[in-house]
Amino acid sequence: MEKINIFHRSPLAQDQTVQLNMDDLRGRLVQRLALLVLAVAQLFILFYESATPFPLPAMTLWLMLTGLGIGSLTLSGRAPRLARHLMVWGLTAVLLYAMVYLPAAWLPFVGVLLIFCQAILVQGSEFITGAMLAGTAVYLVTMRSYPYPLAGILTNLVLAVIIAWLTIRALYTALDWLSKTQRRAEQLLDVTRSQQAELRSTVKSLQITNELRLQAERELLIANKQARESQRMKEQFAANISHEFRTPLSIILGFSEVMYLSPEVYGGLAWPPKLYRDVSQIYRNSRHLMSMIDDILDLSHFEMTGFTLNKQSTELEPLLQESLGMVADLFRNDAITLKAEIEPDLPPLELDRTRMRQVFLNLLNNACRFTEAGTVCLRAFQHDGEVRIQVVDTGPGIPEEQLARIFTEFYQVDYSLSRKHGGTGLGLAICQRFVQAHDGRIWVDSILGEGSTFTIALAVEEPVPGGQLYRTRDLNARPSGKLDPVLVVDPDPSVTSLVQRHLPDYEVIPLPNGAELDVQVAAHHPVAVVWNVTPGETPPAPALAMPVPVITCSLPSRTWMADAFGALACLNKPINFEQLNQYIDSIGGVANLLVVDDNSGICQLVERGLAARSDQLTVRVAYDGESGLSAMRQQPPDLLLLDLIMPGLNGREVFDIMQQNEALAQIPVILLTATDFISEQFAGQNSQLTIHRSHMLQPLELLHCIQPILKVLQPPYGNLLADAALGEPEPIIKEVA
Repeated sequence: MEKINIFHRSPLAQDQTVQLNMDDLRGRLVQRLALLVLAVAQLFILFYESATPFPLPAMTLWLMLTGLGIGSLTLSGRAPRLARHLMVWGLTAVLLYAMVYLPAAWLPFVGVLLIFCQAILVQGSEFITGAMLAGTAVYLVTMRSYPYPLAGILTNLVLAVIIAWLTIRALYTALDWLSKTQRRAEQLLDVTRSQQAELRSTVKSLQITNELRLQAERELLIANKQARESQRMKEQFAANISHEFRTPLSIILGFSEVMYLSPEVYGGLAWPPKLYRDVSQIYRNSRHLMSMIDDILDLSHFEMTGFTLNKQSTELEPLLQESLGMVADLFRNDAITLKAEIEPDLPPLELDRTRMRQVFLNLLNNACRFTEAGTVCLRAFQHDGEVRIQVVDTGPGIPEEQLARIFTEFYQVDYSLSRKHGGTGLGLAICQRFVQAHDGRIWVDSILGEGSTFTIALAVEEPVPGGQLYRTRDLNARPSGKLDPVLVVDPDPSVTSLVQRHLPDYEVIPLPNGAELDVQVAAHHPVAVVWNVTPGETPPAPALAMPVPVITCSLPSRTWMADAFGALACLNKPINFEQLNQYIDSIGGVANLLVVDDNSGICQLVERGLAARSDQLTVRVAYDGESGLSAMRQQPPDLLLLDLIMPGLNGREVFDIMQQNEALAQIPVILLTATDFISEQFAGQNSQLTIHRSHMLQPLELLHCIQPILKVLQPPYGNLLADAALGEPEPIIKEVA
């Protein structure tokens, strides 16, 4: 095995690498030349013809060549540098001796080959050898009148020296380039190894992170479940305990109310003033406690079961005036003034009147309780496509740092005020839930010491004209970016590609056959199954019973052509070699393949495409049908690639002739053609489009299906009129739709 010495990282190391590779090349060349010299010496002495036995020049030349070969072989392993010089100057001496004592006209021209070898073995020796050979040739011609073509010899020697020198330069350049390339490859290898290590580390980190994520998700799910269970239990407990409190409290409140408001029912009993004041305290605090329990019950009910809204088209001004009337008694104190600023002609809103009335009452009640003097104003106006309702007071205001928590359950701004003015911290939380249920917003703006403004924003909905239906969203919408899948059943990938091009808004999933259709339907939940069949055929009955619509159609398929001929398969040009290799593997034992195609480029393409199988597969070519049949008769191939359209015998005729020969009829055939040819072959057959669904189509669905079909199936009245005008009426063929 050849070895290339590589030292890298520095220019000095690079020079050493080039020199080592050059020395290795020279050593191998010396060994081969030594063996060649020995062989030439023996052949020379064997076939040399002379009038005298064992002539001295011939024997001397034989001894010189034999000694040179043996000496160079011996020294090549111990002293390679000395062996190179011995080979260079020994060959020079042998050639000079032969020119002197064996005056053959061709001997000087051997120096051309010698110069090339010496240029490789010893740098610069080509100049010395060339000069010596040229000088010797001139001497022998001028002094001894040897019949050498001096001009030709000198020209060849000069050209040989120049070319040898340039060749050696190119060789050094190639070795230098090889060294740089190898060094660059090693650097890239080091980088790749480093990146692979980083990648492995990253993958390991990702695996650990993924495991931690999965563990965190499991823990989060458990924690979420526990939190939901804890919340449910808390809400259930609050509801239960509030309900238990409310039952006895309602009795206390009822009796205290009778004693405080209607003492006469107890007859002519005179109530002491102290007792009457005590009963009044019981009555007021019972009402306060009942209000708190009602708030807790409402909140727990919302948390557990939610609540429904009974929305109605509502004129906002009457609802606001009604709310103002209900709280008017709270503002009898001369220190607080209740005002209303309601913009006229507000648009009607879709509201649950009871829920929104409760929101307005809560806000007005809070404003009254926390405003000791000044005004409370209820405003309503339209702004940026919304109706805004504001409750503005001149109370103490809310600190800025507490505004973010004002709508939190049980949160109170100041507990001393709470004790002074009452409240549970639930009213604003309930208001927020009701407003958000109406797709609205509620917020508060406040300046400490000046007052607060609570604002409700409700969107104005455009009226929907009567008698029209609108679907605002797909009830079965898939995740964002996920296309609806469509299963296409056909073994021909070109059919799937055709469907995908014309259905860009769907994910087309190919199925070579319907054997696993039920599994694929369960896995992908497609919106439909497109089953491509030969005209006149139908899918099997189990497929038509699927819970998904099955669309049977007849799109041009290479499978049709293969079935029509009885061939193994049909491939489009240009050939898909992945498919071709799959077919070769499925046949098994294919060692001899014949390509019959009048296009030499296709034949060459097949040879190139199957080059990876060259060690186990022989590819033969024939450029017409006759040649193909002749090649098959001489040596039947294991597989035939047959072009359908050829001059002379076309593919169909070749196939028919093969079927008449028992031996040739057994050869597997793969047809080569184009999609257009398939369409032409089956153009005369009825195409079809049938929709099957396991449950009935509703009339509206049928009408929706008919509309796009009518846009596609335009009657060919123009063709029929033209045929009638020519006097060649054609029978009308019904399309199956």
